[in-house]
Amino acid sequence: MKRVDLTPEQLDEVIKYRQGGLSWLAIQKVTGISRRVAQRAYEQWEKARSVRELENVRVRVGEIEFGKHIDMLTRWAESLIDHLSLPKYPSFSTDANTYFFSIMEKDIARPSAEAIPKGNEDRSRERNIRLNKLLFESLKAHTADNIRWDSLADWMEGRDTCYRVFPGLKALAGESVRTTFNRFPDLDEWFVAGRKGIKVMPILEEGIRDVLWKGIISGEGDAHGFIRAENVELNKEEVLRITIGVRSLLQRDNREMDPSVADYCLGIMEELRDTNEVKEIKSAVEKMQGVVRELETALEPLVLRPHILWTRCRLCPA
Repeated sequence: MKRVDLTPEQLDEVIKYRQGGLSWLAIQKVTGISRRVAQRAYEQWEKARSVRELENVRVRVGEIEFGKHIDMLTRWAESLIDHLSLPKYPSFSTDANTYFFSIMEKDIARPSAEAIPKGNEDRSRERNIRLNKLLFESLKAHTADNIRWDSLADWMEGRDTCYRVFPGLKALAGESVRTTFNRFPDLDEWFVAGRKGIKVMPILEEGIRDVLWKGIISGEGDAHGFIRAENVELNKEEVLRITIGVRSLLQRDNREMDPSVADYCLGIMEELRDTNEVKEIKSAVEKMQGVVRELETALEPLVLRPHILWTRCRLCPA
């Protein structure tokens, strides 16, 4: 028996009456279409509609998931740049590989980290490592055509140099400060801070190390901008405020000595600037900064987000 197919107009009528609540027999009487033909056509239409709706849902879900994918990669890229950027004050307590891997333990993917239940710290750490490794590989896949990821080896080499040399430079800076100021046995008594039981020498050492590092990362050899002295009033008494990087001292006695404490500190900086340690660290820092600048340009969100849209990785929603 030849199959009867309904015209679009007839199908519209069947759909209208069926969704209006009519039985198949009533539809047959109203339209003149066999109830079996009408029922078969309606069921085929309903099945096709379900498929279309499912496809639409998948498209919408795919759009949402892809948006999340872009957000996570953008957030991860920003965290990577922050992780690789040189600190304001370094410790270099670990080698490059150990330090770089520490980013994998961080909770980066979520916009706000939830509290980790007590006892689940190790499990959460393992989950972070697994997720961050996947995101890093995804980021590299999306940017393989415009980022030289092998340049990370240069960054690692530079950081390992700092890890190896910086402790010696700290010790050398401390030795220079002590050699310079040990000639003044009453040094602590010159300063307001000293009379509160705070030792001046460690403050000078920390200040010199900070100025030394600031000069290295800024590329400026002149320390005058980081070491200065100015007269200020303290409890109606004029004192000399000496600023050395992040540290400062209030000098009450021997304020007119020549050379001044600030001049001595500048002399220490001149002496340290020409050491092999500073030259080696400066070269390493320049190498690291070059890698960070290159990555920062390519991973800028305004550049990265559209780039992800036009590329694919194995984590991209279908």
